[in-house]
Amino acid sequence: MSIRQQFTQWWMALTMCLWPAAVLANDTELVFGVVPQESSSKLAEQWSPLLHRLSVQLERPIRFATAPDIPTFERRLWEGHYDIAYMNPYHYTVFSEEPGYRAVAFEATKLMRGIVVVPETHAAQTLQGLEGETVVFPAPAAFAATILVRAELDRLGVPYTPRYVSSHQSVYLNVQKGFAAAGGGIERTYNAAIEAGLTGTRVLWRSKGYIPHAFAVHPDLPTDDVLKVQAVLTSLHETEEGKRSLDLANLEALAAAKDSDWDEVRALEISSLLAEQEL
Repeated sequence: MSIRQQFTQWWMALTMCLWPAAVLANDTELVFGVVPQESSSKLAEQWSPLLHRLSVQLERPIRFATAPDIPTFERRLWEGHYDIAYMNPYHYTVFSEEPGYRAVAFEATKLMRGIVVVPETHAAQTLQGLEGETVVFPAPAAFAATILVRAELDRLGVPYTPRYVSSHQSVYLNVQKGFAAAGGGIERTYNAAIEAGLTGTRVLWRSKGYIPHAFAVHPDLPTDDVLKVQAVLTSLHETEEGKRSLDLANLEALAAAKDSDWDEVRALEISSLLAEQEL
């Protein structure tokens, strides 16, 4: 077991010990699903402090959950496995229709951009320089990292070979190790990879900005609980402990969201994930 995994297990055990009696007495657990853009162990480490704050404020246990890959996460959203979920903008437009997730919060001051990463030594200076190359992506329905990047390559008429890997981290490692000439990602996960030691790559292209990920709740969650979840998430930045939990999850201050905030993404008329993935 790696040091990171040991730390994650220790932290999760510690937060259980720190839960007040009122939390532990309420055995109605909520499951909080996070899109697997990075490894499960890293996500658990990043998100556990935020979920602990949410648990304390709601006075009920909240369990961190993710999935081994993005298609599995999509299937679990479709099946309603998560009471609360952090999902990409395109996922939200799909799963707000069925099973009916509803947005409660988002990073109002941030825009999400797709990026194309290449080795530092690659000769390309524009996307046209990727003609005939292999380009890796984290999953077919990754909004910025795949959909926006592929749409731009198609718009420019650049022929390329797409290949899907398991996560954003895998994209950057494939590019770093020379297994692909380029890869689609987003600024947040790319910056995190650099902080973790990624070298030898550069950003070739950035898309325009779109509304970022949604914090959304399952339609079966009672209205009182929905309002409490929204109130806690949107007030985290008001305390030092809450700010630290946001920082660890690589999040900025959260604001209240409404369903229509994602209408710009709906207007892109992206082909249905449900049809493509046969969910």
